[in-house]
Amino acid sequence: MKLLLVSATKLELGSDSSIKTLKSVFPDIEILITGIGMVKTTYFLTDSILKSKPDFVLNIGICGSFSKQFPIGAIVNIVSEQFADFGIDDNGKFIPIQEKNKISSSGILKNSFAKKINFPLVNGITVNTVNGQKKIIEKVISNFHPDVESMEGAAVFYVCLMNKIPFAEIRSISNIVAPRNKNNWNSKLAIDNLSSALPKIISNIIQKN
Repeated sequence: MKLLLVSATKLELGSDSSIKTLKSVFPDIEILITGIGMVKTTYFLTDSILKSKPDFVLNIGICGSFSKQFPIGAIVNIVSEQFADFGIDDNGKFIPIQEKNKISSSGILKNSFAKKINFPLVNGITVNTVNGQKKIIEKVISNFHPDVESMEGAAVFYVCLMNKIPFAEIRSISNIVAPRNKNNWNSKLAIDNLSSALPKIISNIIQKN
């Protein structure tokens, strides 16, 4: 099985030693570091898919949580994604653009394979600007009812769905989405937990394909 492991940054994959161990246990996996954000992820993931034609894409990374049900350090399995700042500002009222297309009738991107991976299923949003202002956070929750947010997830969903490639997005919570205060974040815990779980996640995917 040809598995493409995708992360926005090398840091989110874990330490150099954990990456080396991962490659030794799974010598056939290919690792793609896209860079942060939707644009870079869309371009480099599409380019990689066209060149290497993977059988499965696994997107990992950290994310923010809107819910105390998913605390810092928890690992979650994103089952749906939306582009949360793709829309119209109508005099302070944000109107999401949720276009019907051949992969979504509602604008919500869904992953049917996700349910086969044994982590809590959550709904994600993808943003160009990480939310850190109370008023905007409240609007986002009202418009999209998300559990978590990232800066790449919906791009991975869109590219994989368009190319009809099975995929999963597994992330670890680094922070609670709230008025910005990085003293309350714990990216190290999130990355360590995700890195420790990654071999089991990959084994699970290989067994079910």
